[in-house]
Amino acid sequence: MKHLILTIIFLSFSQSHAKLLDKTLAIFNDQIITLSQVNRVQENVPSRRNISPLIYGKTSYSKNELIELMLQRLLIREKLSEIGYVRNDEQVETEINNIEKRLGLTREQLLSFLKSNNMSFDEYFEIIRETIEFNIFNGRIIRPLISITDQEVKNHFYKTSKDKTLSFKYTLVDFSMSQSKMNKTMLKNFPTVLEKFQLNGILPKKYESVETNVLGDITEDGLTNNLKRALKATDEGKFSKTIQLGDTFHVFFVKKKDLVESETYLREKNKIKLELMTTQAVKVTKLWFKRERAKHFIKIFIK
Repeated sequence: MKHLILTIIFLSFSQSHAKLLDKTLAIFNDQIITLSQVNRVQENVPSRRNISPLIYGKTSYSKNELIELMLQRLLIREKLSEIGYVRNDEQVETEINNIEKRLGLTREQLLSFLKSNNMSFDEYFEIIRETIEFNIFNGRIIRPLISITDQEVKNHFYKTSKDKTLSFKYTLVDFSMSQSKMNKTMLKNFPTVLEKFQLNGILPKKYESVETNVLGDITEDGLTNNLKRALKATDEGKFSKTIQLGDTFHVFFVKKKDLVESETYLREKNKIKLELMTTQAVKVTKLWFKRERAKHFIKIFIK
């Protein structure tokens, strides 16, 4: 009996000591992230990166970075559960079977591969679940928030292309005023006055002699170099700087701006759109996580 009591005391002490060693690093609602969990992920990050580079994009992570990564996975899981996209064990197992078939592996070969890469099957199982959830999250939550217009693609192409033969065609609204009716202050404020006029429809009395003319499908052929440079530097939906043509000052509102689609542009178009979408996706995702964090109880105990 004495030995039994000592054994129980020893076991209780060992379990309590183990709990003390495995300290809590973060809390997400009613879930905890422990030091042992973070340490374990940190041990096999390279293997995780090979399995799911979408989630584990870096070769190594600090503990703080891994905590943020784990919190993000929990935020995603909460959101997918909220909208009815829950991936159960059977669906994850089906995906693993598909991976095995695609790679020509048996389950035994997969287990052997995981063991040689310092990973258990349970860990692999959860990585596959996280990857499925991450793909659904991108498709259902993030992708609808991303919008890249053809004009943005064209503007990016023009700004980054080394092809100096690129040309534009425009639909312009020409606001002009005679030099004789314009003083230096009026000249300086001309574009600003027109921007305000666009918003409130009010044109100051001293600018009442401004003439307007809509010019459609204007190409760069025949334009002066000064005007060509000014229009190229003006984005669609914006006013150009003031330009003097003869004895008249002009400000052009660029109603439409299209890049003449050369073969070079057509070859690069899809690639540029993908790059812009990827950049925008990173920004949108960061904002999404920031907004979602405010909806949950999150406490981090590591600096």
